[in-house]
Amino acid sequence: MFYSKKSPGKETYCMEQIKPRSGTMPTRKSVADASRIYHFLDTVTEFLIYFAIVFGPWAFGTTQKWSILVMNWVGYTLGIILFLKIFIRKIGAYVPLRWSCVAEYSRKRSSLSIGKILDYSLAILTVLILGYCFIAAFNARAVYRPESWSFDYRDAIMWLPHSYDATTSWFYFWMYLGLAGLFWGLRDWLITVPPGEESLVYELGSNEIAKHAMPPQRLRRLFYVLAVNGALLAVQGIIQRLEGGGKLLWLVEPVINKTADSQFGPYAYRSNAAQYFNLLWPSILGFWWACTRATRHHKRLIGLPPSKTHNILLPCVLLMAICPLISLSRGGAVIMVSLSILSIIILLLARWRIYWWAKLSAVLVVAGAIWSGIMIGWEELAPRLEMIEQSYEQREFMFNAGRQIAADNPIFGTGPGTFATVFQFYRRSFNEYWPAQLHNDWLETLITFGWIGTSLILLALAIVILRWFFAGGIYGEKNFVILIWFALAGCIIHSRFDFPFQIHSVLALFLVLCSVLSCLSRNVEEMS
Repeated sequence: MFYSKKSPGKETYCMEQIKPRSGTMPTRKSVADASRIYHFLDTVTEFLIYFAIVFGPWAFGTTQKWSILVMNWVGYTLGIILFLKIFIRKIGAYVPLRWSCVAEYSRKRSSLSIGKILDYSLAILTVLILGYCFIAAFNARAVYRPESWSFDYRDAIMWLPHSYDATTSWFYFWMYLGLAGLFWGLRDWLITVPPGEESLVYELGSNEIAKHAMPPQRLRRLFYVLAVNGALLAVQGIIQRLEGGGKLLWLVEPVINKTADSQFGPYAYRSNAAQYFNLLWPSILGFWWACTRATRHHKRLIGLPPSKTHNILLPCVLLMAICPLISLSRGGAVIMVSLSILSIIILLLARWRIYWWAKLSAVLVVAGAIWSGIMIGWEELAPRLEMIEQSYEQREFMFNAGRQIAADNPIFGTGPGTFATVFQFYRRSFNEYWPAQLHNDWLETLITFGWIGTSLILLALAIVILRWFFAGGIYGEKNFVILIWFALAGCIIHSRFDFPFQIHSVLALFLVLCSVLSCLSRNVEEMS
């Protein structure tokens, strides 16, 4: 049990009582050993999280089977480590401080209870979604043989989830299991107070300090890795676009989209690159704002001059925000401009007189990104924007077929990942286009998961969004959280006309941001 002094002569603590199975308190040596093991596991977790963030987009967007398998094993390892840490905590060998202690000190018990209910509900929904995928694959109605374009049909329990392509559904189950490990491994790592910040937990019980403290070091490191990696991706993509090369990362020519204008950076499809950057740059901008807001009060509260290292995030935002425009993705460009307008409005509304210089910097960066993107890519983007309505009309025949598939399989769907397999039955002729993705993730999810599976996914997303309103986590500055919401909303809107959630690296980044949101809470004063 760890103690800290909130005020002279008064000891307080925020820990669960240690309840060893033997009924005796652990010795100092056993606690020290458990502590070393726990911190080692935390260190491995941090390394694996950074590896996943960096590897995902650079491995050609994680669109190949080999790269997805690598990410799966990263997720499995994070999940195993998470269970080991939970085991150490449950047996009472070592129980680290958690950022939820701040809410416990604030005595907002009702809000804290709702927050815990939401956390448990999110965990239960994760298990239900994975269980849904497992049952669909295990209870498969058919096994597809692509070499002969034939199906081996099986007996299935039709009142349970079932799949029409067992092989693909198993692949998707294992992929989603790995992503679940990434989500929960990251969340547990972020919500744990690292060595060196324990005393800050008790001080954050003060509303004044909770509002103006810098984000915890783990959250800062995570966003620095996201920002620097995103900036490097942007530089590579911009250079390759200006050069006009048709090889991804100057190494590999893709099977489809062989021309430079149809690719971007490591992504064989330009829209997937735009979706990745549109998720990233508003979130980084929001984090920069949270750090900037904190530095104004840092010296007064902490007694030390504030660090200015977070200002390196602004050039990263500029580089990343340019990419959706010069990628020539029409949807990506529209979403980028929309996010830019919303971001500027949100930041301008936040205490203009106090933070005018920070607001001016943010406006200049976003405006500079739009201007630079137009200067570099407008000549090729403008004709594509003029044809945007015609292009989506051409996809309408696929959407009509997709609606029919969804109507034929309304409850459980056709099984995770089975859209391409089932679509062949709905083609009007052998010459008709047979897409691998529907270019409408809303409809494709409904097709493959049915109403039940889709409802579980939407409910989990709703909990992630609502979690900030209740106590029990890291303080999340309002505008920082709103900008992450905007980034997620932009990707969700884009998914109505494309397939970001069918690309592993884009889906993984989406879940990383959702994991961050699930750790953040409003200021205790605002929860009264």
